[in-house]
Amino acid sequence: MSNDEGLIIEERPVKVLLVEGKDDLNVCYQLLQSHEIAAVIGRDTATADIQILEKVGFTEVLKSLPQEFKVSGLTSLGIVVDADQDLQTCWDKVRVRLQKQGYSTVPPHPDPNGTVICESDRPTVGVWIMPNNQLTGTLEGFCRYLIPAEDRLWEHAEQIVEQIIQVQRHFPDNENYEMKAKIHTWLAWQALPGKPLGVAIRSKFLDARTDGAELFVGWIRLVYGLDSE
Repeated sequence: MSNDEGLIIEERPVKVLLVEGKDDLNVCYQLLQSHEIAAVIGRDTATADIQILEKVGFTEVLKSLPQEFKVSGLTSLGIVVDADQDLQTCWDKVRVRLQKQGYSTVPPHPDPNGTVICESDRPTVGVWIMPNNQLTGTLEGFCRYLIPAEDRLWEHAEQIVEQIIQVQRHFPDNENYEMKAKIHTWLAWQALPGKPLGVAIRSKFLDARTDGAELFVGWIRLVYGLDSE
């Protein structure tokens, strides 16, 4: 790229991470901050940091892909979505969308360590399906893997939620909602009760250095071509 005076201006690499919602955005941002990986929330063409963009739901993430691939200077695109009730169905929908964008090497199943797709003359694409690329579930299931190993309250949170729903269940009868209830019950017992998931990472109630967190951050480093610590 050159300016009006003919001087060559090096275009900054654009690195984008798409997420489904605000909690996903804040969890990803706080994890990257904890590992000293430069990231910004929202569009920011002034830096080469990872731009984390909230798309408000799985469908909107997929619908945004054609436009995201048109962004000038795009070198890496990460996609973080929930498996919800059916991991393979979620993966198949992402796979079809990437194939429509010209990617021919998208595997039939997600990589347990997080999928990374590298094809010549195309941006690197990464896909992480919450909670861990292997199970059905959501962001809250992933955050369960961030509970410190020495914690003694998680077992009690599980038991209490299971007891409560035998008395009266106010949320839908599925495992994802039960996990949401359990993780937020556990958060209610921390030093600053009831904080959102991202704040819980920043406050170190959730541990950004567990094996689950390290696996996710390792995937981030591969997608965006970052050096390991």
